[in-house]
Amino acid sequence: MRTLLAHWSLQFRAFRASVRVRALAMLVAVAALVAVVGGCGGKGASAPKRDLPPYSGHAAELFDDVIEPRSVGLSIDTPSNAKADPMLRERTQVSDAVLHVQVATMSSKNEDTGVTYTIGFRVLEKLAGNASPGNEFSVKLGKTSPSVGLVRNFEERLVGKKVVIFVRAFAVGQGEEADLHFHIVPDSKEELDAVRAAAVLAEMK
Repeated sequence: MRTLLAHWSLQFRAFRASVRVRALAMLVAVAALVAVVGGCGGKGASAPKRDLPPYSGHAAELFDDVIEPRSVGLSIDTPSNAKADPMLRERTQVSDAVLHVQVATMSSKNEDTGVTYTIGFRVLEKLAGNASPGNEFSVKLGKTSPSVGLVRNFEERLVGKKVVIFVRAFAVGQGEEADLHFHIVPDSKEELDAVRAAAVLAEMK
């Protein structure tokens, strides 16, 4: 009888040990699956943080929050040659993204500092850049923006307009917030070809 009890005891201990091993293996598998899923990008996935530059100096000249008058159909006397424009080439190379977009929304808000305009865009095509503000995004123009007068006078003409926008995120103070600054040009064939050529040159460097 004692021999039988000892045999059962050994079998029970072996059974408990095997259950623990299977449970541990299952926990390891679940942890590995969570790690894989967590590392996958997608809608709602958090983008890796990066150090953002301050909005100052030459960067502020490149991303000057300007909407070129030709973007709303205003003709200017100064002839343009997009492919020979060094600012266009540099903007293409240092932008977070260069996008062919359509103006989807336009709104204004009275604030203590004056009227602020918010322009919403829908992305039609990504032309260059390694980052993106998303398929839909918006930028703001305050009273200090060089193009605030153009937006005020041509608000209705802007909505539905297709343009090319150069965008880059900049640090806001010492915090982790980001501000999008931009430069907008017409979506003419000349501008689009110039951006694509500048993007190719950037990839060859």
